[in-house]
Amino acid sequence: MKKKIDSNPRALKWEQNGELAHKDLSELIERLKNVESENISSELSRLGTKSDIKD
Repeated sequence: MKKKIDSNPRALKWEQNGELAHKDLSELIERLKNVESENISSELSRLGTKSDIKD
């Protein structure tokens, strides 16, 4: 009998190259910005902008 694996909505999706999927990375940065200090939040914003740039 096959065991059903429930998908966890909190699980992060990883790409074949080992990087976090772009959508999950963006969501993670946004969540972190909401709980971090202003200084760290601004750095996260900078990283989020960098992650939005597509090669």
